[in-house]
Amino acid sequence: MNTLGTEIHLHARVFRAGCDWYADIDDHLDPQPDDPFWYGYYDTQRAAIDAACERIAAFNRARAERISQQLLSLASIG
Repeated sequence: MNTLGTEIHLHARVFRAGCDWYADIDDHLDPQPDDPFWYGYYDTQRAAIDAACERIAAFNRARAERISQQLLSLASIG
């Protein structure tokens, strides 16, 4: 983990579930499918992959914003 405590390793799984495509995102510390960060069902494999990629990008944008806020806070203290 980095000094700001913001490092996270995510992975996506996409697979066929009956007539739908299932996608979920989890981290390496708890990779079990019982409690993912996010999941969804889609009509096509491409839609499931696109949704998972967009969700990971959203996690990364939120993480970058948190890091930015933490750095601004640290800079104002020091």
